[in-house]
Amino acid sequence: MATTEKKLSLIDEEKKELKVYHPEDHEELFADRVGMPSHRIYETKEGRRALKGMKIVEERFHDRSWYSVVVERAQKYMDEEAIFYRGTSVTYREMIERGDMVARSLKALGVKRGDMLFCCLANLPEVPYLMLGFNKIGAKMNCVGSHFAPEFLDEILAQCSNKVLFVTDDEYPKMKEYLDKKDVANKVIISKADSLPEHPEECKGYEKDLDRFYHYKNYAAEYAKVREEIITFPQFMELGKSVTEDVVDEGKMDDEFLVTYTSGSTKVGFPKMMFHRNRSLITIGVFHDPELCGNPAMTGLRALAHIHTESNTDLITCYSDAFMQHWAVCPEPEYGREIFLDYLFVDKPNIVTATTNFCLRAANDYLIDKRYHVNGKGRKLGFLLVLMAVGEPCTPGEELFINEFLKEAKAGSSVNLAGPFHFSHITVGYGGGDTEHGGIFYTLWRRLMQKLHPFALKGSRYGLKPVPYAQVTVLAKQDDGTFKEAGYNEYGVIVANCATTLKRYSDFDKVRGKIIVDEKGVEWVSCDVFGYIDSLGCVHMKDRRDSKVIMEDGTKVYPFKIVDTIQEDPKNILSSIITTSEQDGKVMFIVNLEFSPLKTTDDLYTVRRCNKRILKKFPELEGHLLYRTFDPNNPFPIGGSGKRNAVAVEQMEVSDSFKLVDNARPVEVSE
Repeated sequence: MATTEKKLSLIDEEKKELKVYHPEDHEELFADRVGMPSHRIYETKEGRRALKGMKIVEERFHDRSWYSVVVERAQKYMDEEAIFYRGTSVTYREMIERGDMVARSLKALGVKRGDMLFCCLANLPEVPYLMLGFNKIGAKMNCVGSHFAPEFLDEILAQCSNKVLFVTDDEYPKMKEYLDKKDVANKVIISKADSLPEHPEECKGYEKDLDRFYHYKNYAAEYAKVREEIITFPQFMELGKSVTEDVVDEGKMDDEFLVTYTSGSTKVGFPKMMFHRNRSLITIGVFHDPELCGNPAMTGLRALAHIHTESNTDLITCYSDAFMQHWAVCPEPEYGREIFLDYLFVDKPNIVTATTNFCLRAANDYLIDKRYHVNGKGRKLGFLLVLMAVGEPCTPGEELFINEFLKEAKAGSSVNLAGPFHFSHITVGYGGGDTEHGGIFYTLWRRLMQKLHPFALKGSRYGLKPVPYAQVTVLAKQDDGTFKEAGYNEYGVIVANCATTLKRYSDFDKVRGKIIVDEKGVEWVSCDVFGYIDSLGCVHMKDRRDSKVIMEDGTKVYPFKIVDTIQEDPKNILSSIITTSEQDGKVMFIVNLEFSPLKTTDDLYTVRRCNKRILKKFPELEGHLLYRTFDPNNPFPIGGSGKRNAVAVEQMEVSDSFKLVDNARPVEVSE
């Protein structure tokens, strides 16, 4: 039974935000949980090492800004590459100097500590300049998407300073009618052409066949001629030269810095607004150090930044983490599945974070359509050391297909890491978790991990590893509605507490809605995902919280268990989504199958085998199954973020599906 007195409260009611969570401060609360997932951080070698690291982070950086930590960690690398954009190479020294000039220019416009600034930006070199300059002067960076609903943008803009806003010239036309009506003193438009090299053909790594990626028209200069309040980015930077005194960095670890947004799939146009402290960026960045995370040292690499800038995955993972690790960032202003493979060859990144469906499209372009093949031989992706699938699940069928692509392209073969690590090709990794906690879950080189732990895994798949400083567990809902901590390999809601959890939402009730209290009165922030933790401490995310379906006789069915059964045929089935419909008073499960391009059996035979597997494991579904099929020429619909659009599948007509009679003959279904 749950206690009424809270032993650990995460919410600061007065400030209407989440408190900073320090796992080392609460060890006594978990003293009686030895052998449970929540105690793992205290009883494992890597957990104890992480707790020691957290104390070091707190002692060293408590009164520091993100800006100051980036600058400090860059001191030995000032003349090395920090940004690579279409052949233009920018050193750490140059990047920091430009960030300092941004801070001066903001000061010239009257921006003060605590001001929130409205930004709608493509990925360009100017993004890290703004991040550094904003953070140095103490301003908050609020990155929005041009696809947000106008009434939501009104709400955001009302919280922002009217002294200045920033927008790139590819985003401005989408928001022109809206922004032209807003009373903002200075509207800075950054052009995709501002940082292009004058002679790209003379730059190292120039791709002649992809020349169009090196040329953009400077629309910002044209827009600046039309409206008085519009200035270009070079004009903005000139303002800083009039400020003789430097901007004093007074930032603290717990200051608000970034405002990012969820993907907005729950309510289109109205994603959740999330506020992040400097602490989140600093902690995540520092914990990439080999002595704390256990990964091999990887310095001097290039990371791709192409995910929309309103996502914390982009601003924190692709920019901040990269600078903390002394990598260079390739800002990629174009975002499209159909050209993803193209800009991999243009940017030549070693580290790439992309949605599963972007990875799948690149694999299909290379393996099936034979793009970048000459005389039957494909061009190699030897520079691509890590391809991290994020933002959506990656099924066994998808993993198999992407790995075939990486294998044939010899991905990672030309990169040597410190120590014994060298691969003739690499395999897809997984990252993420929910945006409220930041990217606290990841798996690097999963197939390698499976080979290292074959006896412990006993044939099961290697899951997502929590970062060592995150305290993660699973809470199972009891019949009386309370929650009790589940043991290893037991299902429940995945929850986590860590120092990188968001500070707050703009809507405080949403913060309360994320909190779950366990049987000991300890509060946790929900990941809103159903799953389990295995004995290795790996997290297996299965489906959204409360995803179960209740049949007419009261039987509880978990769709993810059906999906797991479907995916026992990864060679033939790429992806699967379970949707439901009611037919003649019965709950019907529509099994949406996308066939793999590697498929070796015919469509009907594949469906029949799938149906047989499902009914063998779930006989109660006899008479409750319908099927709908997709293939590479007619794939699952994709949303604007590049993720699979499950909502669009749910909205399809039932008449698009069919049922099997006697597990053999397909019969069309009417509405």
